[in-house]
Amino acid sequence: MIVHKIHVNNNVVRIGYVKNEDEIPQEYTLKSNELARPELYDAMQNIFTTMANSENCFAAGCYGDIEDITIKYNRENRVDNYVLSGTMYSDDGLVAAFKTGKIHVKCRTDLDIEVRSAVKEAELFIQGKRNRRHRN
Repeated sequence: MIVHKIHVNNNVVRIGYVKNEDEIPQEYTLKSNELARPELYDAMQNIFTTMANSENCFAAGCYGDIEDITIKYNRENRVDNYVLSGTMYSDDGLVAAFKTGKIHVKCRTDLDIEVRSAVKEAELFIQGKRNRRHRN
């Protein structure tokens, strides 16, 4: 299974993925109002925290949420790059939506680890491992 898109917000989890990538690839999108395991939400939060704590980051000193991860793979089905988008907030009341450029996996090791953690949680969500309560 290859997860290429993760979208998480308060109301919905949507994951785009490909199955049978070595044989006859089939693309799917899983959309659910069920809560994911807390680890998926934590992973998305950790991505923003890691990104904001890196040197020369536009989000340094802010807090925020990653809502979307779009992942591109190379011919060997390994992650080549990813794009993050979400919302950031500053202490002075600034709220801004953002979208990064392509982040290549060889550039930011700590961030890569956090993105891989989110991908693993997305795979577990697809396999049915979720919180069974619905959000109000």
